[in-house]
Amino acid sequence: MKVTFAAPALPDKGTAVVGVLEDRALTPSAAALDARTGGALGRAISAGRFTGKKNQILSVPVPAGTELDSVLVVGLGRPADLDAIRLQAVGGAIYAALASQGHAAATVLVDALDEAPLDPGTMSAELAFGARLRSYRFDKYFTKQKEEEKPKLKTLTIGCEGSSGARTRFAARDRVADGVFLTRSLVSEPSNVLFPETLAKEAKALGKLGIEVEVLGEAQMRKLGMNALLGVGQGSDRQSQLVVMQWHGASGGKSPKEKLKDKRGRKAKSAAGGRGPLAFVGKGVTFDSGGISIKPSAGMEDMKWDMGGAAVVIGLMKA
Repeated sequence: MKVTFAAPALPDKGTAVVGVLEDRALTPSAAALDARTGGALGRAISAGRFTGKKNQILSVPVPAGTELDSVLVVGLGRPADLDAIRLQAVGGAIYAALASQGHAAATVLVDALDEAPLDPGTMSAELAFGARLRSYRFDKYFTKQKEEEKPKLKTLTIGCEGSSGARTRFAARDRVADGVFLTRSLVSEPSNVLFPETLAKEAKALGKLGIEVEVLGEAQMRKLGMNALLGVGQGSDRQSQLVVMQWHGASGGKSPKEKLKDKRGRKAKSAAGGRGPLAFVGKGVTFDSGGISIKPSAGMEDMKWDMGGAAVVIGLMKA
């Protein structure tokens, strides 16, 4: 799904998404759309149980007085509650509603709101981030899904004041979403596809981003005395692997090994503000086979998630 940002304006065609606050209080964009439809939007809101509470969704097909295909009304709740996490949830709800209805493109209008803790540009970036996260699907093994069941949303346009700033803020969040998606894909793979060697291969693929990746085999680990780790893996036909990933900053700073060789004898420091290295450690047991003997069998297939910690670290390094 492509996310774009533009100046706030009601679309002439397609699908428009507007917000409504609690007690059916229309946002400026919703009020403008209500005026364009001769009050039809307000009547549709008042006719049912939609009150603008958070998580409420109302779809208005082919609104009168416009050439729009539909209007999606989203309950925002209290403006004071619209922090980053809440707006990400709103974005996710918008994506889910649009995808389930088969829309290919939509325009979401984000307004400046009194009492809201964030400006429209930041609100838009967080909403778009939530929509992007919700768009993830792990469907590579779905062979019988009907075409009409697949989501068709390809373009989501966010209309807001300060669209240029929103675009800049979203760019960083978009990269975080890339890392989250990689983690989700890794933990979703079955253990006959993702095992120590293939998980290490996924980490090595990040070398193209400038990440230094080192993979230790069993012989190297045994030489280093990593017997606890080797003991965990000895019941598998697959050889254990240990992956070390290092990122020395976008400026291409020296690696710790290079800095240790510095003739001035200074301690190794990372490229980030002169601070020491920041380390993340993730458990990468691709299947806890030992659990079969000592735990109930129900849900044992989920033990493939024992490598979730390592998957998080790999996704983090990508981000």
